Amino acid sequence: MSRYQSMLNFLFVSGKIKVVFLSCFFAFFAVIIIDGGAVSKSISMAFEPSPTIFGNETVAGSKLIYETVPSNVSIHVEPKDTGTLYLSALIFNDTVDIFRDLNDELFPFQVVNWYQLIKLEPRYKESSAFENFTNSDLVVGQLQDFDNFDNLLEQARLYNNIPLNETFILDVPNRDVSFILLKIDFTDGESAIYYGLYDGNQQPKDKSEVNLRLNPKSSLKMPESESATEIKNDDLLFNITKTFVCNDLYKLGYEKCQ
Repeated sequence: MSRYQSMLNFLFVSGKIKVVFLSCFFAFFAVIIIDGGAVSKSISMAFEPSPTIFGNETVAGSKLIYETVPSNVSIHVEPKDTGTLYLSALIFNDTVDIFRDLNDELFPFQVVNWYQLIKLEPRYKESSAFENFTNSDLVVGQLQDFDNFDNLLEQARLYNNIPLNETFILDVPNRDVSFILLKIDFTDGESAIYYGLYDGNQQPKDKSEVNLRLNPKSSLKMPESESATEIKNDDLLFNITKTFVCNDLYKLGYEKCQ
C-alpha cells in the first residue's frame, strides 16, 4: 500500500464511520455509512477533473451549470497581499464531489492584522456577472497538532453570512499557518467549497494587547463568530473540513488526526 493510500485510509476510517473506496481511472468514490442510521451519504473525489468541468457538463447527477460557479475566490488582504481560495468541492443532494487534488501544495497568503480588512471576490472561468449565491460561511483555524479533530475545531472559528464582493473586517483567531474554508450556497440548492491557507504574522503577537476602535460612521461590517464545533451539525461540511485539514496536517508531519 502506498503512502498516499495509507493517508486516505487514515483520514476516513475512525470511530463509527466506515469508508469504502472504489477506484476508477482518476476518481475515487467513498460511501460513508453511519452505523445505526438510515441515511447514507456519498463522497466522490475526482483528483484530475475534466478540463470541461466548468462547461455545461454535470458531475454525479448534479443539475448545476458549472459556468455559474466561481472557479476560485480571490481574497484581497489589505494593505498589499492577495490570496486564492480554490474550488475544492461541490455539494448537491447529500452528495459531495471533491475536485481538489490532495497532493497539490497550497501556498499561504499573508495576514498582518488581528482585525484584518478583507474582500472575497468570486472569480469565474468566463466573464460573468452571476450573483446567484444566497449565503456564505467561513471556517478559520490554525494548523497545529491536536489529540483529535474536535480539539482543533474548538480553537477554530465559524463566521456566518460573510459578505462577498465587499470589504469587511475579519476578526482573525490565529497566528502562524492556518486554514480558511469558504462555503457558498447557491439559489438552486447546491453549495461550493473553497479552501486555502494563510500565514498569520500579526503584531503584536498577543491579540489582547490590541485596542480595536471602530469608526461609528464606517460602513464596514465585522461578522460575529462562534466556535467551529458548530459545523458538527452539518455532517457533509464537517467531513469535508476534516478531509482537507487533516490532509494538510499530514503534510506538516502530524500523523494523528482522528
